[in-house]
Amino acid sequence: MGVKLLLAGWYGREELFNAPEAPRPWLRRVERWVHEAAEVLLESSRTVDGPQGPILFLRLHPAAEEVAIVAAGKGRVVVSANTSMVGPGYHRYLCDLLHALGDALQVDWADPALTVAGVGDPTGYFHTGDASEIAPRMLAWLKSMAERALEFRRQGHSGAALSLRAGHGFEYPGALLTPLGPRNEEWLRAVHEDPQRGQDIFPWWEPGLGASTKLGRALSRIWTEMVWRPPLLEEERHLFRDVARLLESAWREEPELAYPWREWQQVLGYLGIGGTLAEEVSRRAIAAPPGPLIGYRRGAVQVTLPEGWEIRIPGSLAEERLADGSWVARDHRRSVRFVPLDDVRGIAPGPEEKMAYEFQHQGERVSGRATLHVEPGDCRLTALCESGTHRALCVVSFDDPEEQDWALGTWRSLDHAAAA
Repeated sequence: MGVKLLLAGWYGREELFNAPEAPRPWLRRVERWVHEAAEVLLESSRTVDGPQGPILFLRLHPAAEEVAIVAAGKGRVVVSANTSMVGPGYHRYLCDLLHALGDALQVDWADPALTVAGVGDPTGYFHTGDASEIAPRMLAWLKSMAERALEFRRQGHSGAALSLRAGHGFEYPGALLTPLGPRNEEWLRAVHEDPQRGQDIFPWWEPGLGASTKLGRALSRIWTEMVWRPPLLEEERHLFRDVARLLESAWREEPELAYPWREWQQVLGYLGIGGTLAEEVSRRAIAAPPGPLIGYRRGAVQVTLPEGWEIRIPGSLAEERLADGSWVARDHRRSVRFVPLDDVRGIAPGPEEKMAYEFQHQGERVSGRATLHVEPGDCRLTALCESGTHRALCVVSFDDPEEQDWALGTWRSLDHAAAA
């Protein structure tokens, strides 16, 4: 089991003659407070309806699962979060943030001694302020994860991932993929024997927001999020700037840490940043040891699509999910568009489907038909795919006729998880 917070409390108890504030308005106040209190650490926030009431989801680190805050009615609030994959520093930060939230918005947190088993902070830090049990708990979790990964490999499997966000699978060599890069089988055995040897897997080990914390945050982004080309979308430009800011701030604070100089040089180049800092980074990059550049998205990515579909694309493509339910991935010369269609018992050609299908594909779970239009500067593959009662449209556009095989391979990589 990982290190998981499960906190219960009540808000609005001081309002003796009035009912507590309604759940959604109260969660909006929580969200505004977190935006102000967490500042640049808040990755995203969203509110959805849940079975017990509205849920505010907060992401506070690139390697973290979302923190869930449930307003369950009548002033009840429940907070759940898994801090295992980020580290003791993150666990302390989140507990302190929740205490400050409680003080600001009058939340009375329940005493774990008066609640059911499993509610509270298993490390005790939230309740006592004693941080001595956080690191041992996380290292015990890491030891168990190493054991599971080794068993996974003994069974003949590969591609194990630890603490990576759902929705993307990376095709990268290594016995175990983590937010701070791959680890080999030798590392797994060493960590299973002595989990302290795996401390480097946690991007936020030390308490506070110092240089090592900033570097860990930047490395998590570089490994899992960065697309290695000039930014296309404003979100990408923001990501590049954030990585550059984190690296510079950490370096000015502790210049002796191990910085990713060559990747940092690339980021500054994509942003068009010059000057004294860029010259220093370039000098360090030239002197850096040779070897593969870090970043999972330098290779192919398996993407989870709407309605249970999956597809394999180059990691450099920018992805967008559109309001109409479709998904688009593109760069300066290629694009992949996926549109889930209404489920049917079979594909019965309608008027719009009466075209000459030049290619057919029969995979293990997905079959399809496609036409290919090729001329310099305007190449397009249009495919209709089905898997059981599910069907979808896939359109692959590209400029260079030489990339016809890539377009066909992208279409044929479509899979459907529900049919597995």
